[in-house]
Amino acid sequence: MHKLETARLILRPFAADDLDALAEINRDPQVIRFIGDGKPQSKEKTATRLNEYLEHGRRHAFGFWAALEKTTRDMVGFCGLQFLENTAEVELGYRLARRAWGIGLATEGAVASLRYGFDELKLDRIVAVVHPENVASQRVVEKIGLTYEKDAHYYGMNLRYYTIARETYAPDGSLYLCTSSEI
Repeated sequence: MHKLETARLILRPFAADDLDALAEINRDPQVIRFIGDGKPQSKEKTATRLNEYLEHGRRHAFGFWAALEKTTRDMVGFCGLQFLENTAEVELGYRLARRAWGIGLATEGAVASLRYGFDELKLDRIVAVVHPENVASQRVVEKIGLTYEKDAHYYGMNLRYYTIARETYAPDGSLYLCTSSEI
C-alpha cells in the first residue's frame, strides 16, 4: 500500500501496533453511534476489525489508512477505500476521533482517498454508504462530489448509497502526495 500526505494529514497503512489508538476511538459512543449496532466497540472487536483492515490491504494493495495529524503524528482516525460488503464495488470510508470533528479533516482525507482511487487504482466508480441519520457524513460525501443514488442495505443496516464516477470526478488542487510505504 502507498502512503498519502495532505495539508494536515498523513495517511499510512495500518500496523498491528495501532490497536490501542484505534480502540480508544472506537470506545467513544458518539464516534460509533452510526456504525454497526451503535455501541462502543471492545478492544477485542477493534482488534478483529484491525486485522480485517490489515488483511484487506495485503490482499488488494489498498484499504483503509491510519489518519495521523501531521504535526503531532497522533492518530485521529482512519479513511480510505475498501470493497463494499459482498460486492466488487469500492467504498470510501472514514472515521475520526471526536477531537478531530468539525475542522475539515474528514473531507481532506476523503478527497485524498478519492484521488488515490481514480489516479492510482484507476477505478471507474467509487461508492459510499452512510447511515441516514449521519447528516455530517452525508455532507462530507456530497461536498466532495458523490451523489445520492438510492437507499440500500449493507452491513446489516439500511443506508444511503452515494456514487461518483471517474468522468465526473475532478481533483480540487489540494495538497496530495503519494509515496511508497515501508510499513
